[in-house]
Amino acid sequence: MIDMWEQLFPTFSMFLVMLLATIAAATMRAFSGFGAGLLLAPVLSLYLQPVDVVAVVVMLNFVSTFQMLPSMWKDIDWPLVWRMVPPALIGIPVGGVLLAGLDADLLRRIVAGVVVVLSLILLAGWHYKGARGRLQDTIAGVASGILTSIGGIGGPPFVLYMMSAKGFSPVAFRIFFTVFFAVTQIATLLMLLLKGSLRPTQFAYTGAFLPIYVLATAFGSYLFVRALATRADQIKRISLWFLLIVGVVTFII
Repeated sequence: MIDMWEQLFPTFSMFLVMLLATIAAATMRAFSGFGAGLLLAPVLSLYLQPVDVVAVVVMLNFVSTFQMLPSMWKDIDWPLVWRMVPPALIGIPVGGVLLAGLDADLLRRIVAGVVVVLSLILLAGWHYKGARGRLQDTIAGVASGILTSIGGIGGPPFVLYMMSAKGFSPVAFRIFFTVFFAVTQIATLLMLLLKGSLRPTQFAYTGAFLPIYVLATAFGSYLFVRALATRADQIKRISLWFLLIVGVVTFII
């Protein structure tokens, strides 16, 4: 057991950094509906190969997704889900091809770059004001699917596209992303399984951080309920600044 632990975490600093990132990512995800992959992926990419990053991020999020889903089930907007999610499933195998073909260091910088750009856009208060329709839904969905399978960070295209949609409340936003991740995480894991890319070490890393991830998810859900009536915007900005710092540091290392 000790030998296996040392193989997973050669240094204590590696374990500590990954643990803190896991706590922050799970809390952010449960609070806002997105952000776990955006925070976890660049940090894990400092230590793990791209396919391992995707597998661990997706498996951790998969558990928390189904931890949150039962309480939301009756409020899911199914017409919205069926309109937006299928295009993401098209993008997942495309991302799988990129995952297999691109250099690990390049993929790390792509993931970090996406995190930095999204954080800056949201901090600046920019909102998409263009047309909305089948074409735009498809573009956002395919892009989200690609980013899910190359780094477990499928949220950004949908975040930018849907955050300014009329009548889309924070509650609806959080519910949609929970369902979106449930579907795309299953599809991504199936893709990795069919490609023979799932390995025992990925399950070991997931198991090592799963208990704290579940606890942090519960804490994030509690914060969401409290923040609806108090400091939602303030906590959101703090989360975005944190994402920005993580993205910049990961990009330049």
